Amino acid sequence: MSASYLSPRGTRVLPIVTLALLTLSGCNFDPATTVNIEVSGVTASEQSERITEALKGMTDGGGHKMTSSRSGEVLSVRLSPVSDVEAFSKKINFGEVTEVVDRTVKVKYVP
Repeated sequence: MSASYLSPRGTRVLPIVTLALLTLSGCNFDPATTVNIEVSGVTASEQSERITEALKGMTDGGGHKMTSSRSGEVLSVRLSPVSDVEAFSKKINFGEVTEVVDRTVKVKYVP
């Protein structure tokens, strides 16, 4: 038997409770302070790690929320809190900013 708790009706409750807790734990991003970064030309996981580490230090204040994924050679990152997207984009030192539209920053990675 797995570590899931069985309810009186025999259904597994732990996965449902875990999902509910994750939803309530603040994993949501505030659209007003979230920036989306699309970095093209990322070909290795080491490059992705370098970029995400750099981005962690570019938020407003000491804490941050971040999700990232890579598809092909494009690394997509959601990062918060960032209040001033233009000022944020000027801090990027791992590539050339090619476009800033609303709260999305596009970057061409330069190793």
